[in-house]
Amino acid sequence: MPLTEEEIARLRRREAEILVRIDRLKSTMNETKALDTLAFKAKLFKEAQDELRRVQDKLAGLSEE
Repeated sequence: MPLTEEEIARLRRREAEILVRIDRLKSTMNETKALDTLAFKAKLFKEAQDELRRVQDKLAGLSEE
């Protein structure tokens, strides 16, 4: 079932939000010295990348499996 224009627009907005979040995490990770904070930011970074992958897969018409 193809995505509607509204769904595509929503996913594109979400994709842009996630990319901004990833860029922000990258820059703050470079400035972080405390290991516990760095580990937490690395976890957030991985979660954002996973979500981005899911959004991009959906936009590409791939299954979520």
